[in-house]
Amino acid sequence: MVRSTLARLAGTTGIAVTLAMPALAQQAAPTAGNEIVTLEEIIVTAQRRPTSAQDTPISLTAISGSALADSGVKRVEDIANMLPNVYIDNRNLRGQNIAIRGISADLNNPGLDQGVGIFIDGVYMGRATATNQNLFDLERIEVLRGPQGTLYGKNAIAGAINYVTRLPGDETYAEGTLGYGNFDSVTGSLLLSAPLVDDKLSASIGGSIDQQQGLIYNSLTGKHIDNRNGQNARAVIRARPTDDLDIILRGDISRDRTRSGAIEVLNDGAMTGTPLDQPDPRTRVVAQNRDPQSDRDAGGVSAEINLATEAGTLTSLSAWRYSDWYNLGENDYTPLDILASGIREDQKQLSQELRFASSGSGPFDYVLGLYYFHQDLDTQARSIAGPDLGVYPYEVDGSIFADVVTNSYAAFSHGTYRLTNQVSLSGGLRFTKEDKNVKHRQQGDPLQLLLPNIPLREISRSETNVSPSVSLNYKPEENLFFYLTFSQGYKSGGFNVFSISPTDDAEYEPEHVNNYEAGVKTTFLDRRLQIDASVYHLDYRRLQASQLLLINNLAVFQTSNAAKARSRGTEISLAARPVRELTLSATYGYVDATFPEYPNATSTGADYSGHRLPRAPRHNASAAAQYEVPVGGDLELFARAELSHRTKIFFAADNIHGQDAVTLLNARIGIQDYSTGNWGVYLWGRNLTNVDYTIYKEAGAIVPGQVIQSIAAPRTYGIELRGRF
Repeated sequence: MVRSTLARLAGTTGIAVTLAMPALAQQAAPTAGNEIVTLEEIIVTAQRRPTSAQDTPISLTAISGSALADSGVKRVEDIANMLPNVYIDNRNLRGQNIAIRGISADLNNPGLDQGVGIFIDGVYMGRATATNQNLFDLERIEVLRGPQGTLYGKNAIAGAINYVTRLPGDETYAEGTLGYGNFDSVTGSLLLSAPLVDDKLSASIGGSIDQQQGLIYNSLTGKHIDNRNGQNARAVIRARPTDDLDIILRGDISRDRTRSGAIEVLNDGAMTGTPLDQPDPRTRVVAQNRDPQSDRDAGGVSAEINLATEAGTLTSLSAWRYSDWYNLGENDYTPLDILASGIREDQKQLSQELRFASSGSGPFDYVLGLYYFHQDLDTQARSIAGPDLGVYPYEVDGSIFADVVTNSYAAFSHGTYRLTNQVSLSGGLRFTKEDKNVKHRQQGDPLQLLLPNIPLREISRSETNVSPSVSLNYKPEENLFFYLTFSQGYKSGGFNVFSISPTDDAEYEPEHVNNYEAGVKTTFLDRRLQIDASVYHLDYRRLQASQLLLINNLAVFQTSNAAKARSRGTEISLAARPVRELTLSATYGYVDATFPEYPNATSTGADYSGHRLPRAPRHNASAAAQYEVPVGGDLELFARAELSHRTKIFFAADNIHGQDAVTLLNARIGIQDYSTGNWGVYLWGRNLTNVDYTIYKEAGAIVPGQVIQSIAAPRTYGIELRGRF
């Protein structure tokens, strides 16, 4: 019935409709008597000041910390299938490859900026390697779809993801989780929070671990690869010396030592039928002479100062962060020692934001801000030639070194003017100036047969951009909100730092987008039913597209500007709480994301015009049901099931390699304390039908005809304990 209803809606509008996880999916506390319950309102900071998600003219999903716990989410990719028009894969510690409405960026090129802005407590993460961490102690996650250039800057052209952690308060408590699952999975977290001076000073400290035996066995080395082994910690101090002054100091650190990023061979190409044939990928066994290595250390500190005045709140946000990442892996994926390569990144960033948000007492609300961002990315691409290549009798290597320094300056404004009690006009403008400087050199192998020596060379580029947005809003009644939006986004240009030569700067230009969007946000039945919908059309100019190429005997991702790209579709959010015991949500998404024009896409003149954008399933859908019912005394039964489906995706603009439709089932059941909610024990399972599907697939760069892939996790299950005291 649901499918037929959606089909009728799609046929009526001419555009497919999306039922998405709602922004207000967290339940309120039950009331006495007949226990009338409602969906709880979530306050977000998507527009740099607190607003109700239902009054924010953006297509967004806000997931509360308790909803994340109910779903058993430990990593951001765990929620991807429940978000409309959002795709996230996680091949290795280099960071999630995130696509929103079909727009993504492959960050294997250190000179390329991400297309989805990642923010932790308001601080922009310059590299995705610094954000792929175990999630704990979160107040909420906000996922904003569509370009957010006015308020979030140059690299939120596809959208933004805000991680908002909890602040310590006046309550003393300790809470933690401990879990064990198949593949020797061990997860755990512990948080301590307490006031140090009543109403003036409080602090919290916590940490988590995330470990799992590798999902793939390398029979040649005898080790399990594609594993997890991470730890992170966070501390917060909050001082409120006066009623008008709020000072928040944050610090975090994380460490990972893994053999993640395992690659299986789907087609052996020229090796087919020889003793070098790889095992059937369905067995999750490989025979390769080298295990992948992926190590990461990341962390940082920030200081947020909020000063309230009669006119509004002045906020200063200062942050320093670092990320050290090292990767080394096969290029031939055979038992032979032919060729391997790796990337090292040492990243440091400094950012300062100063903004003023009005008090909202008059007809005009506004935010004014200044922003500065500095990043120093010191990177090395290393290529190792083994003796089986037939060039040297032993392993030799050559390296490309690049130091990429970015300085970005911005001034922004955004405001809403209430024309009447029902009609308002929102608009904003952001001016950005960015300078990039690259110092590049190349150290070849001893005979310079694989990589030549290239002396130190310094090149730079500078660019400016203005990103506007305007929205007409109409709220005819309390539970009904319409908006019509136009916005522009921008992603900075840069250099293919591993392809620079004495005669080629390997430069690419910035990409730009125009976004046209209309939406409606509604609640019904005394806030027990919520439906939000949006329709959008995105026109991209000079979209930055990446291809895996063999350049100077090094497999690298080369970025170029596609002629044009277009993404159009719709999103609708639905949640229902018909009775206290039952919470329902559902999603269905439609994305028509293509290259209308993409001639000369390769050096051989290939034409990708009409091809679909990578990681853009035409349809994606999900449904979730959560049931909580007392079973005696203070005990309550908890049960949750999640079903998700997406249609075929491609992994590159050539549309050669893809993954057919995938349907996944997750579930969680347990017993918890009904009266206080202070403890619970749960059994959980993900991918319960044990579907084998790929999250990456591409032609091999060394062996002719070879096709390689990275396979997603099989069925996983376990038990988790939660407690608070």
